[in-house]
Amino acid sequence: MLSKPIRRSVLVFAGIVAVASIAALLPFTLSGYVPACAVPEFTGAYLGQAPPGSTPRLFAPGVVSNRADFEHSAAVFSPDGRELFWCTNVDMRTDPPGEGQRLYFTRQVDGVWTAPEIAPFTEEIPAPVQRPVFSPDGSRLYFELFNFPTGEDDSDIYVVERGADGWSAPASVSPLINTGVIERLHCATSDGSLIFSRDPFTNREEIYISRLVDGAFTEPEQLGEPFDSAAHELALVMAPDESYLLINVTRSGMTDELYVSYREPDGSWTERIRAPYECGGFLALSPDGEYLFFLGEGIYWVDTSFVEELKPTRANGSG
Repeated sequence: MLSKPIRRSVLVFAGIVAVASIAALLPFTLSGYVPACAVPEFTGAYLGQAPPGSTPRLFAPGVVSNRADFEHSAAVFSPDGRELFWCTNVDMRTDPPGEGQRLYFTRQVDGVWTAPEIAPFTEEIPAPVQRPVFSPDGSRLYFELFNFPTGEDDSDIYVVERGADGWSAPASVSPLINTGVIERLHCATSDGSLIFSRDPFTNREEIYISRLVDGAFTEPEQLGEPFDSAAHELALVMAPDESYLLINVTRSGMTDELYVSYREPDGSWTERIRAPYECGGFLALSPDGEYLFFLGEGIYWVDTSFVEELKPTRANGSG
């Protein structure tokens, strides 16, 4: 029998070897992503992940959703499905949640998804990044920045534009949209307009739309139901064809509920209908509307068959 000191040393050594062996298989370390050579090769749509069906499934575990990290967004794909952006804090064990929050991305090159890395246009920004949203044509990427560059206790919406040499530097989206309070980005509509809220989680919270006209955003207009309600709207996302709206709300900070509202033939919207899922404040739809991505303990996805199952017979001209 081994003596206790020797046995302990052997066990410790074995543990180190085991951890090192496991770490070699993972695309992340506690301080960030390891080199691309350590990332498994993924090909095909949605990083080659098997579709989830009607039961939510963790998306790309160990690559996008990682137990060692603090994801804080949905998975947001470009309209052509060849780029993916999401927010995470890979230093959550040393940084307070949110303070080290960065925007990561991967893209398809010659059919293979690249190793995740920080979006280069955010590398030098000393502020948490949240809520990436693509424009309908993929030429713009919008996101929230906290306390940048003024240092005020608010968040604003920024934009980068795609060019021949990559993305531009971030710029404030519009002085008509960004104010001295918190602006929370929700989604872009099919014509490029932005839906956002002001003063979230207060009794002053309101949902707005700023329409994109001749390349510029107009004075925001307040939206009523079903976009807004007495509850706090955590996230909203509209179907690619604008036939329905998904709304994630919280009541007294205790429950996160998902609802769906359908556009009527006359352009009005049905009352909200409760969907069978709870989501954690971030929503995104796949470019074809087939899948919903949302935040839970990691980033999850589920097919959107529930939308058709819940639809009233009169909505969208049916029935």
